[in-house]
Amino acid sequence: MQNFSHINTWVFDLDNTLYDAEAHIFKLVADRMTGFVADFLKVDTDEANRLRKHYYKTYGTTLRGLMTEHGLEPSDFLQYVHDIDYSIVTPCTITQAGLARLPGRKVVFTNAPRHFAEAMVKHLGIEHHFDGLFAIEDATYMPKPHLDTYHTCFTKHGVDPKTACMFEDMEINLKPAHELGMTTVWFHGQMTEHPADDSHIHHKAEKLSVWFEQTLQA
Repeated sequence: MQNFSHINTWVFDLDNTLYDAEAHIFKLVADRMTGFVADFLKVDTDEANRLRKHYYKTYGTTLRGLMTEHGLEPSDFLQYVHDIDYSIVTPCTITQAGLARLPGRKVVFTNAPRHFAEAMVKHLGIEHHFDGLFAIEDATYMPKPHLDTYHTCFTKHGVDPKTACMFEDMEINLKPAHELGMTTVWFHGQMTEHPADDSHIHHKAEKLSVWFEQTLQA
């Protein structure tokens, strides 16, 4: 495995990394977030949608914005917005086989809540490949890309950044990983415009299944 021979730990984002966003699950979650914000703040749908995007851009997650600006207790929000039908996501056989062939420890590092992350990796048929899972509750609701969250995750799961590789669809989340000495892989999907400064991105692929096919080919 050229360029990855020093890696003994593989750290995976969940959403749009271990499964593809093309299943439209993001829209389901976003719509439920908007509905929750509208009900919680007593605003109309358009304003709730604007606030959802504003909080995400400002704080990293809509949840963090609601907690910071409105004192929201997070459990009800996380339960409501992730109460969706997992069956719309089709498990990927290439990803299943790739994880089986990938040597070393594997950890899920996600801004999603634990109940959703655990249910999703089980639905994908890949839960047995992972040695640990770090969810937003483990970070006291402080999302990636906050550097302290990376330190907390890596300390909890015994990850040495210099011998670890991180996979992400959000390139901004790879900046702290790069700063800590990790090898980084960005999944850009169908994007045609890439960041002007990509010094924190070591490898690129459209998605995880493509990276497996390119990297683990016989």
